[in-house]
Amino acid sequence: MTGGPQGRGAPRAPGLALPGPAPLGGLDLFAGVSPDTVRRLVAGVPTQDVPAGGQFDVAETDAACCVLTAGRLALEFRTVVDNPRMVGLLEEGDLLVRPVQTWAAVGPHLRCRAIEASRVLLVGQHHLESWLADPTLAANVVRVLSAQIADRELALAIALEPRIERRLLLKLRQLALRWGRVTPDGVRLDLRLTHQELANMVGAVRESITLALGRLAEQDEVRITNRTLIIRRPLDADG
Repeated sequence: MTGGPQGRGAPRAPGLALPGPAPLGGLDLFAGVSPDTVRRLVAGVPTQDVPAGGQFDVAETDAACCVLTAGRLALEFRTVVDNPRMVGLLEEGDLLVRPVQTWAAVGPHLRCRAIEASRVLLVGQHHLESWLADPTLAANVVRVLSAQIADRELALAIALEPRIERRLLLKLRQLALRWGRVTPDGVRLDLRLTHQELANMVGAVRESITLALGRLAEQDEVRITNRTLIIRRPLDADG
């Protein structure tokens, strides 16, 4: 997906194309929490809208953590000499935790880029403590964060694969585990990521990704149609 104009997301950005409001209770994060309780817990929590292609940095807000309530964000860090490295994707219901101060001061700059128009809840420390006082919501927070940590650990393991072609195939399989849809031809992945975004995910240059996708298609590992990927082999198969 090609990003829009670059720039910081601003609260209630004019002209932002977002879907109609959906009940927050429909997010996995709030599963099992009554609608009245959800409304009470999010009352007064500010939101920030990020246009497609815009950037969002939780460290530049007063939030202790953020909840993505609409859209999709790419979690990236930028080094001095390299292209941005995409650590992972965040979708509706995912949490983004504020980096510790020492890491924010010396580590690579971590930020989010909106792959599509997005909205986040900026959960301050006071509101977060209220959320964690609710046993069901506290358990959901732990569960969601645990799943995100497992996803990052898998991404790290994939990044250690030395061959670009293999690394790309493993990354596509990882993405398909969460965003794929099973079809008779294989697992369909409709994220419509650009070759550059895939390159940022696996630590390669765009040209290498184009060649690797061609080889994977020749091996019948994937099929590419109008930027939609079909992953042909079972996700648990050895490659």
